[in-house]
Amino acid sequence: MPQSPPRFFVCFLLLTLFIACKQKVVVPTGNTYVDKQVDSLIRAGKKYPNNNLDSLLYTSRNLTDIAISTGNKKALVYGEVFLAQYYWLTADHKKSMEEALKCLNNVEKWNIKQAYPSVYTIIGNLHKENANYQLAFSCVQSGLYWAQMNKDTNAIISMINLKAMFVQTRREALKMPLNDTSINLQLKALKIAESSPKFEELRVALFDNIAQYYLDNKDYKNAINYGNRGVALALKYNRQRSLTYAYNWLGEAWYQLSDKQKGLDYLNKALAIARNLKEPYREMELNEDLYHFYSKNGDYKTAIDFNARSQQIRDSLRVHMNEKQMSELQLQYETGKKNKQIAQMNRAKQIENKQILIISGIGILLIIFFIILFLQYRIIWHHNHAMKKSNEKKDQALDDIAFIQAHELRKPLASIMGIVNVIKAMDYKVDPECISKLDEASKELDAKIHAVLTHIKEAE
Repeated sequence: MPQSPPRFFVCFLLLTLFIACKQKVVVPTGNTYVDKQVDSLIRAGKKYPNNNLDSLLYTSRNLTDIAISTGNKKALVYGEVFLAQYYWLTADHKKSMEEALKCLNNVEKWNIKQAYPSVYTIIGNLHKENANYQLAFSCVQSGLYWAQMNKDTNAIISMINLKAMFVQTRREALKMPLNDTSINLQLKALKIAESSPKFEELRVALFDNIAQYYLDNKDYKNAINYGNRGVALALKYNRQRSLTYAYNWLGEAWYQLSDKQKGLDYLNKALAIARNLKEPYREMELNEDLYHFYSKNGDYKTAIDFNARSQQIRDSLRVHMNEKQMSELQLQYETGKKNKQIAQMNRAKQIENKQILIISGIGILLIIFFIILFLQYRIIWHHNHAMKKSNEKKDQALDDIAFIQAHELRKPLASIMGIVNVIKAMDYKVDPECISKLDEASKELDAKIHAVLTHIKEAE
């Protein structure tokens, strides 16, 4: 009968499938205490830009130290975020962009998705301040995408507000005659921010930007209204940097409403805060505004002092050089990123080809194994079939021999035995006839025996 496939084949097949499908499982590990410490520093770092920038630098270093000692990737990324932010706010745009692009690379490498909006905010602002609006809008779109993917309402509000600010700033910089549509984005963000008390602090920047919108459109009363709302919340949450903008817009609005002294007082308050925060770029902007307003007010001596201070800061910051450097750094990053993606695709293709070769090799081995097994099975089946036929012939031969023994051999044997008895009865005196019959019976018996032997040989 045919044999079933051997057990070792089943074991071989299961082992092959296991090796082909096996994947390495990485079990994430973490330290709860370290994670809480990192999260606490991140929350603090997000508040520092509105206070003293030295605290932002201190937080960045603390996070970096934790990353070095524990290997915490999130700590390293946010340490880089706050360092890039520190350089941006201190107007070292080149270092800020270098740090931000390095951070973005690490965010992508380690898939720390919640950091994307923060990084793109910094890079976008750097491009905006250097008048590269195309890249600025690209960054804000990427930041908004990740904020929505992360379902981070705080980040969504901030990114919509940032986009509105870029729209408004571009229109001013390019002196575009088209209507300013930034107010639609700002009101959309404000509606989300007013949907819950937990988003109250985010309304500060929105009030400031809406106040600026109304100021640019010569609606000074609404500018003052939103400016005052911005001041109230900025004081409540100690957002000093936001105060520089709120006071800035209030000062310009009151100046345009002919309360020039009140307007100048607000602008000088904003300048004092900017100096205290050690933000040279913001200080430069306010010096420029004060130069224009003192000039209009006829106080040319004071106006010249503010203009000189503004130019001094501008020269120290190398603003025009920054514009070129920002674009070059971004281009280098994008080129490097594309080259990296191409290299990764090539490596992935090589791995895929290697996997195909391995799978093909395993497949060929399995096919060969199946062929060998099938041939072995056929040989065994034919052998068993031949054995069965041979056994059937032998069984038939045995039946024939039994029949011969029972019938045909019995007759000559009986004749011989009878003749022997006759000879004995005659006192062994044998006549020729008895000898002839004995000879005849012996030959017949011999013939029958030869017939049996021949039958046995034929059955083999």
